[in-house]
Amino acid sequence: MDQEQFCPLYPPNKLLLLQDTAKEDLSRVGIQFQTSSYLFFIKVLISTITFFIMETEQKSIRALKCEQSVLSRADGSVMFSQGNTVVMASVYGPLEAKIQKELSDRMYVEVNYKPKIGMPGVAERGKEKLVKTTCNHIILTNLHPRTAVCITIQEMQDGGTLLSASINAVCLALLDSGLPLQCLVAAVTCLVDKKDKIVLDPCIRTVKEGYKAMFTFAFDSQKYNLILSHCEGQVPYTLFQEAMELCQKASHIIFDFYRQAVLRKFSKELL
Repeated sequence: MDQEQFCPLYPPNKLLLLQDTAKEDLSRVGIQFQTSSYLFFIKVLISTITFFIMETEQKSIRALKCEQSVLSRADGSVMFSQGNTVVMASVYGPLEAKIQKELSDRMYVEVNYKPKIGMPGVAERGKEKLVKTTCNHIILTNLHPRTAVCITIQEMQDGGTLLSASINAVCLALLDSGLPLQCLVAAVTCLVDKKDKIVLDPCIRTVKEGYKAMFTFAFDSQKYNLILSHCEGQVPYTLFQEAMELCQKASHIIFDFYRQAVLRKFSKELL
């Protein structure tokens, strides 16, 4: 596996240093391999060490998985996981809008967030507003006036960064529904811990340990411009700028994942 593809945000010079160190350690203990076996062992060892460093320093986002068209009655649906965070998003529409929600010049976008347990509260209403703002930016609502689209987000498991995972799941569900979009969107969450270190895509355990600020950024797929910025806490502007640049680089991984998910879906349909 290519080192840059496996760990795109980790410096290649450190990977070379790890490889040299591994070779020296194997020579010291007197382990002998054939050329092909030796190189294969080194690649596996480097991949394992690199994965450990990624998980420790949190310089990359967690593993992404999705399954599209999971609901038969929805126009678009997806089961999306980011690490241990799992959400399901569904899209219904365009539908006939109710009189009180009908807009003469564009489509009305409705977002409902359902928690894993209990009824929606203030935090869920806040997520709905942020997701709705993002959807109004990426959907070509002017093509379907006097109609409505209903987007439902169901929280399945909270492993941290629920807001960014919800936005990414909705983007995949909109792709599955076939609604006209002017661009795609990728959301990334990071936090600044008590030692002023930036942790990208933190898990729930890291969040519970405490932080100075948590940021969620959403970027478009055209020029990677900022669409949404949500902040909890207070930090200097330099840290805010550094966090935004780190999340912007990480958004490229999510856009690549979208591309692979769509290719995988259509390749199955063609078989």
